[in-house]
Amino acid sequence: RSMMGMEEGSKRRPFFSSPDELYDEEYYEEQSPEKKRRLTSEQVHLLEKSFEEENKLEPERKTQLAKKLGLQPRQVAVWFQNRRARWKTKQLERDYDVLKSSYDSLLSTYDSIMKENEKLKSEVLIYMCSIKRIESLYD
Repeated sequence: RSMMGMEEGSKRRPFFSSPDELYDEEYYEEQSPEKKRRLTSEQVHLLEKSFEEENKLEPERKTQLAKKLGLQPRQVAVWFQNRRARWKTKQLERDYDVLKSSYDSLLSTYDSIMKENEKLKSEVLIYMCSIKRIESLYD
């Protein structure tokens, strides 16, 4: 497709239907970025304590926590969502470490078994040769 064709295509199907939609006040009012406020250590402590009790957040509990901490319910919900994501990541790391340790142990055992197997095979060959020599003496 040529550049001219791309330009024509974008003229036919604009992202916004009209120039007025480019600045939709309701959209920007909903999106207006307030300054990010850090939670106090006391707020974090209480949220962590609550998370340890139950990592899922029911609407009633969310409202109670928000009032208790002086936060918006949405802030509490987002904090819990982020905390669950961090918890899941840490859990995956722990699971990986356990599996890696188990794998390393199994690999070491496998290597030992393979070495022992090779040793036994060579012993069998030695015994087979000895038996053949002894048999040849009686022929």
